[in-house]
Amino acid sequence: MSQDAFLIIDDQKSITLLLKDQLQKLTSLPILTCHSLAEARKLLGSDYHFVVCLSDLHLPDGEPGEAIELLHSRHITTVVLTATYNDKTRQEMFKQKVADYVVKDSPSAIHYAVQTAFRLYQNARRHIWLVTSWKSHYSSKLSGLLRVHRYQVTVFENNNEFLSALREKHPDLVLLEGSEATCDQSSTPYEVVSRVRQSYTQNQLPILACETSANIATAIKLMKYGVNDFFNLEFTAEELYVRVKQNIEQTAAYKEIEHISRTDALTGLFNRGYFFSHGQWLFDQLKNHQKYFFVLMADIDHFKSVNDTYGHQKGDEAIQFVSQHLQDTFNHFLAARFGGEEFCILGEVNDASEIESLSETLRHRIEQHSPDALGLPLTLSQGLTYSGVSLDEAIAKADKALYRAKESGRNRVEVEF
Repeated sequence: MSQDAFLIIDDQKSITLLLKDQLQKLTSLPILTCHSLAEARKLLGSDYHFVVCLSDLHLPDGEPGEAIELLHSRHITTVVLTATYNDKTRQEMFKQKVADYVVKDSPSAIHYAVQTAFRLYQNARRHIWLVTSWKSHYSSKLSGLLRVHRYQVTVFENNNEFLSALREKHPDLVLLEGSEATCDQSSTPYEVVSRVRQSYTQNQLPILACETSANIATAIKLMKYGVNDFFNLEFTAEELYVRVKQNIEQTAAYKEIEHISRTDALTGLFNRGYFFSHGQWLFDQLKNHQKYFFVLMADIDHFKSVNDTYGHQKGDEAIQFVSQHLQDTFNHFLAARFGGEEFCILGEVNDASEIESLSETLRHRIEQHSPDALGLPLTLSQGLTYSGVSLDEAIAKADKALYRAKESGRNRVEVEF
């Protein structure tokens, strides 16, 4: 099986080295370089699978654009590098379905070219769903352009099929192509957007409306119902790419901020704040459906002596060690670091003996593996409950059981009914 790789073609060796050096900071994939059309032909005959190429428009042993035609014939996503710019060249490049073009006139242009090449590589893992209609004149153009940028494109010609698929998973971006594309007998485009927004916020799933000039008012109205952005269907390829990129990256940035805000930096577990906000919702769901729940509090025994004897670095390692085992043992439940050496878990329970068995498994793993993993023995005390009219009361009961476990000799599980 051939190995994925990047390709750089430029007759200026200094430019080639600069591009390769910057690209190596972003990827561990092989980066092959050459300086002529003949060398490019030879590399293209190798066993490498070139995913993205940065290619000069003019090479000394070929006609202008000949390398681009060669790459296009091999279906290799290409970013064109050129020393000069004019609109005729730009239009010709996009006719040949290049992904982008860059005038190599400054360090910032080189940086942009490298970032674009790496993003194009990553796009193969990004999914865009196009909601259209069988009579659309634009859907094939849209999907074709998106595939030039290596996006995974799925086309839906029926609202219900789209909404049904959305219940199972969601893409990185949704394109609503033309108001008639979502106007079947089951729903209007506004109803479709409203139904999507019942499950996903604008920060979680971006939607772009694609309208003709005559329907811009519709696109603006759709934005009031939850569409993130729109663009005119009489678009240029560059406008489409910029808007798609911007909306996907904004959502990714939001998700990263959300992850940071709800995650404990040391352990990767959820933090106390997120546990209470999401835990309250989960607790209410379980109570409303009359399902049984459990709350488990866990605490590392004699943790202060670990810090005092071995230092705070070893204390952090001990917390990470326990967190990993806790996450592995209770991976289907809501687990959080409550602060310091204390942890809390909330979840649905079908059989109390199953949860108590998992608690004993966790206790045993900490005791058995800590000497080899940390160079010191650790034990864990746990308090467990299945009752409480509120989340706060359930946590208080689990904490009471934990206190009893500590008072009874530590390294044990106690239950408060």
